[in-house]
Amino acid sequence: MRVNPTIEKLRREHAEMRRIVILIRTQLDLLERHVELDLVLLTNALYYMRKFPSVVHHPKEELIFEKLLARGAPVQKEVEQLHAQHQEIYALEDNLIELALALQKGDSQARARLLEFGRHYLAIQALHVETEERILFPAALQNLRAYDWKDVRKKSVSIDDPLFGSNPTERYRYLYDYLLREAADSGVSLPVTRQAPASSSRKTSSSR
Repeated sequence: MRVNPTIEKLRREHAEMRRIVILIRTQLDLLERHVELDLVLLTNALYYMRKFPSVVHHPKEELIFEKLLARGAPVQKEVEQLHAQHQEIYALEDNLIELALALQKGDSQARARLLEFGRHYLAIQALHVETEERILFPAALQNLRAYDWKDVRKKSVSIDDPLFGSNPTERYRYLYDYLLREAADSGVSLPVTRQAPASSSRKTSSSR
């Protein structure tokens, strides 16, 4: 079967985003058990999820979904659901960033809401990716033509991933270091092209 580079890239990005989602889940687990967590790390992870996938990954998926509907593929229900989930994901990420920052500043009331909205966010992310991988991506591979994919590539935003890409930004140095350690501990390679930094300094906050 011929490999489709657009779908393969989206799947790779899913795998990378999944690492961030696991990090978020781990920090929420610590918060729920009243164990000390790394709120700076959590905030940076949420900030990355809000600022990169929403600009590059999700808009490309939306272009594919539009092509599927134009082709008459029987996926309108799923497309509407996924579009609504994209919007809910953005709103949740904005809210979670604010709550994590509030908790850093000592707002104890933010804890319960961070847990509540965080768990909901994780559930939506899991359902969202599963629907795309199981239904929408196979439908796109089956229904879209070469010029559809060419148009998707033409209209897609091309920005280097600030965390997993070849031109990383300093903002995510602390987050990258954590992911690198986790990958080493689990015996897997981190899917990034950047070199591991010799040292890193912990950011005290993640400004918006």
